[in-house]
Amino acid sequence: MVDTVHAGEVIGSRYTLIRALGAGGFGRVWQAHDEDLHVDVALKQVRLAGPVTPEEQRQRIARAVREARHAARLRDHPNVVTVHDAFEYDGGPWIVMQYVQGRSLAEELRQHRRLPIDQVAQVAEAVLSALQAAHTANIVHRDIKPGNVLIAADGHVLLTDFGIAVALTDVTLTATSVVIGSPGYVAPERWRGAELGPAADLFALGVTLYEAVEGEPPFDRRNPVAALTEEPRPPQHAGRLGSLLLRLLEKAPARRPDAAAARALLATDRATARSTTTLTKVITKERDSNRRSERPPSGEPATITSERMATVRVRGTELGNGGAALAGIGMAILVPLLMSDGDARVGDLGMAGSMVIIVMVGCFFGYALGWVQGTWEGLFGDLDSLTVSPGGLTVTGQTSAECEWDDLTEVRLEQSAGTVRLIVTVRPECASDKEWQVRNRLRLDTDSKAEVFVGHGIPAGDAHRVMAALSRYAGNLYNGPASLP
Repeated sequence: MVDTVHAGEVIGSRYTLIRALGAGGFGRVWQAHDEDLHVDVALKQVRLAGPVTPEEQRQRIARAVREARHAARLRDHPNVVTVHDAFEYDGGPWIVMQYVQGRSLAEELRQHRRLPIDQVAQVAEAVLSALQAAHTANIVHRDIKPGNVLIAADGHVLLTDFGIAVALTDVTLTATSVVIGSPGYVAPERWRGAELGPAADLFALGVTLYEAVEGEPPFDRRNPVAALTEEPRPPQHAGRLGSLLLRLLEKAPARRPDAAAARALLATDRATARSTTTLTKVITKERDSNRRSERPPSGEPATITSERMATVRVRGTELGNGGAALAGIGMAILVPLLMSDGDARVGDLGMAGSMVIIVMVGCFFGYALGWVQGTWEGLFGDLDSLTVSPGGLTVTGQTSAECEWDDLTEVRLEQSAGTVRLIVTVRPECASDKEWQVRNRLRLDTDSKAEVFVGHGIPAGDAHRVMAALSRYAGNLYNGPASLP
């Protein structure tokens, strides 16, 4: 279909087109201004693909009117885009909808690739609430995907585009052999020709949420019917949402939870996460108040299940970085003292010999002061903290660094002089990004490697705690031993 309308045109003697917001397989959406009510609205121009017969034209218009009727039944729901009206213009159907300032979930994912768990959980709750209301009214959406989930400027989430929705009590307007929906989000039973049901919406939502939290779909994009033959990829970043996602992606529709049951699972996961966070804060506060006397136990690895992380703190007993600087200060102080005898001293040793003695004495003096400074800061300054968590590695204290698992290609431990060094290798695209290095406070060698726990290293006696956490959270990035010799 070639669009025959343009910005500035008045549609239906009432709506002035402002700009095109987007297009899909079933229509183009415009931002328009309602000249009667003086508000902006969204106008959906339903596509009539290719030449159509009068009967096909009638069916398309009937579909548009039906969308308005169905969506109007949900107009009071806070997570459904309100449909105001439907009419025919220029030989095709148009639908007047609520205009939402914001972006679609698809646009968010194009910019950020994947979203934080809490934000995806918010999207899940909103869409599940909308679907629960729709399914209770015997309405199936049939096209749940990131492009049909809108995130308003204030963060409010709404489900839109009931353009191919079908009320279960309606007479079907399309052939039963036609599968309507977006490839990659269509439930397995629909490809097999099974009767449409609400479970198909839950499967499509599972794909949508998986893509939002993982940054990729659960099935191969190149195969639109992969859901028929493939198992979903195990989620790596879903955290507390992982079990819900896998339940929604069950191949058998009877094994998927309905919208109400999925909301209950989500609420349970949220309550568990909230209690875990509270317990973590209490434990962290108590441990921080006693950290100067605290020593990690030498028995079981210090992986605190309620915190979902393992933490190791060590005192900085190595030489301070100020040693070299203090050496220079020492030379500056000693030079005039050693040269005070003038020609006699130079005559005995010569200028070169005198300078060697000056440098050696100055370095020794500065090095000694640097050792005292480093030891003092290590014994009485703030303790460094290495945290190995599901999200990645974090170092806080006198030194700091951060890196997510997704940004790494390898994590390994190296033992040297009674301590263990934690070394990471960064992905090439991150290693070449100076802003990434500054943001993550990580200094890289020329081979894209960095020592995460800078300065002090990990005492060998505590290394088993770090190894246990790496084995649990780093996945294939860490291939090291369970213990060190």
